[in-house]
Formats: sequence, C-alpha cells, structure tokens
Amino acid sequence: MREIDGFYGEVHNDLKALIGEIDVKNGELSKVREGKTSVKRKGIEELIASIVPVANATKAYAVRKKKIELKALTDFSERQFKRLSHAELPIKVKNIKDAAQGVITDLANYGMTQADLDLVDEKLASLKASVENKDTGFTDHVALREALYGLFDSADDLLNEEADSIVEVLKKTKLDFYNQYFAARVVKNLGGSRGGGDNPQEPPAPPEQPK
Repeated sequence: MREIDGFYGEVHNDLKALIGEIDVKNGELSKVREGKTSVKRKGIEELIASIVPVANATKAYAVRKKKIELKALTDFSERQFKRLSHAELPIKVKNIKDAAQGVITDLANYGMTQADLDLVDEKLASLKASVENKDTGFTDHVALREALYGLFDSADDLLNEEADSIVEVLKKTKLDFYNQYFAARVVKNLGGSRGGGDNPQEPPAPPEQPK
C-alpha cells in the first residue's frame, strides 16, 4: 500500500486508526472477562481453604464421640469441595459450618475457635458478593461489546463505501495492487461482529486480467 498516496492514503490511515481502537477495546473486554473470573475463582479457593480445617476437626470429634450423623455430614475432603458446582459449594460449606457451630466448645480440643467459624462466614459473604456483582460486570461487558460493534461497523463502512470504490478507480493503472487488495479482503469473524459464525466473508472477486 505504500505505492498508493493521496486520497487512498487518507482512507488507509483512517482504517489503521480504527484497527488500533478495535485492539484497545478488545483488550479492555478481555480484562473485564478475566477480572470477573479471577475474583470468583479466588473467592472459591479462599472459601474452601477456610472450611477444610473445620470439616476435618468436626469429623475427628464426631468419630471420637461416635456421632454418626455428624461424621457423615463432615466427612468431606478438599477434593470433594472442589468438585462441587458453584451453586452447591456454599450450601455444603454452610451446613458443615452450622454443624461445627453447635459443638464449637468441644472443638477447642481439636484446634478450632469461634474465629475459625467467623472466617468461614466471611468467605461465604465475600463469594456471595462477587456473584451478585456480576450485574455490574455484565453492564461493563455489554458496553464494551457495543463499542466494538460500532468500531467494526465503521471499519466495514470505510472499506465498503470508500476503499473499495477508490481501488476500483486504480484498477486501470495499478492492476497488480487491485488484485492484491481484493485478495486480502477476506474478513474473518473473530467474535466482534454482530453476525456471528466463524466462516470468512469473501470480498468481491477481481475481474480476470486481460490475456
């Protein structure tokens, strides 16, 4: 494209600027997605880390005191906690924490204090807050996607309404460039356009060169 100057050069520069804006917005969108996932993952990990010692201590107490139902409830490993769904995990954690609360005085001999149970409550509340905050994250996500849609539309308009027309004018004098341009006009849908799908959209084929 360096051989093309004048009016095509202006369109080319505008297109480069739009591509730069698209890259920036796409980066912001990726950060929003990663941020939401990271916060939730951290909340889950911290919740599991807080409940595992409580479950182990309560299970040991239940075995010693031959409390069969309490043992069955608290006999849960870290791996099992990690296998629970995001909906199941808080329920299981709360059930074990409540059971431990009922025998907290006896659990002192197993290294557990009220502070340990309070920590579980704190982590439960934190995880709940991170899930409820998804509405705010969703709003940010939608706004960024809409901004991307607008930029893609602007780029499409620039290509379809200006660049293609200008290149048609150059056909007579710069046939090689004309052919290269339309050969490069294959736009893959990478998730930013409204239409969806993964198939590339073929641009108009250039006319055959004179024999």
